[in-house]
Amino acid sequence: MENTPLTSRSVPLTARRRVRGRVVAALAATVLLWPALAVTHMPEPGLAAVVLSVTLVVWVAVLGLRDTPRPVLTGTLAGLAYGAVLAAVSVVSGAAHLSPALLVVAGVFELTWVTLLGAGTGLLGSGLQRTRGRQP
Repeated sequence: MENTPLTSRSVPLTARRRVRGRVVAALAATVLLWPALAVTHMPEPGLAAVVLSVTLVVWVAVLGLRDTPRPVLTGTLAGLAYGAVLAAVSVVSGAAHLSPALLVVAGVFELTWVTLLGAGTGLLGSGLQRTRGRQP
């Protein structure tokens, strides 16, 4: 009997580890912390510090401790969804007084930095999985 190398074609599609849409949606739902905590009338810098800290801790914990498959891609997609919702809420909730060009620039900036934040938390989650002896 001869050993054959395991290639990507030899692995059935169902055995591949896919990104879970529910995890992406759950992580992106942390965007709801912004309006939930804004009710407390906390100063803007304090609100941003609390929301971003909680978001980072939750994302790294979910991506690293729950053995989420493909944590970097999952975090990146969650960041993209988070940014899209955040940009849409910003436009709807009071950014109408800004020029359209400024809205586009702000939207692109928002999507970019939150997507990079998601990729970074995915990298941290992947590292956490590896230190726990799991293969992401």
